[in-house]
Amino acid sequence: MIVQPMPTITDLVNNGAIVKIDVELAPHDQPLRLLYGTPQFIAWLQEILDGAGPARLLGQPSPAEQIDDLFHSFLSGEHLVFTRQFRAVRAEENAVWELKTPDVRIFGWFMAKDCFVAVFGNWTDIIKDHDLYRGYRIAIRRLRRELDIDATLCVRGVAPDDVLSV
Repeated sequence: MIVQPMPTITDLVNNGAIVKIDVELAPHDQPLRLLYGTPQFIAWLQEILDGAGPARLLGQPSPAEQIDDLFHSFLSGEHLVFTRQFRAVRAEENAVWELKTPDVRIFGWFMAKDCFVAVFGNWTDIIKDHDLYRGYRIAIRRLRRELDIDATLCVRGVAPDDVLSV
């Protein structure tokens, strides 16, 4: 019997399962957290950067600016407000997490403390109007099983201190 080693973050990047996401930081800022996205999420993100928007805007800056601000805050280690900017979708082992702006919801999981993988993005009003939380949670759990990482590259806690150190 041959035992396959559990995949690492580097393995997931090398096989194209996830892509590193960077945003431009000020010269004095250092990235204190890591952010990745699945190819599907990166395609959705590109649509936003190309100007896509929801039917009705809930926030003042554009959705692209909201995401840029959120990603900048995340990567630079700024304090994120629990339940306002991020939260566990459901209190369960290997939780699925949500990063939030007024107009956008981004679903994924923490592979390690300070290391988030974005899997799905959608408009806040669509998610709330159609109650899509359960579907995203189930799809992300399935993806982690398919990548064989549910037990190794997934933070088990649901408290803010479990997933963010700064």
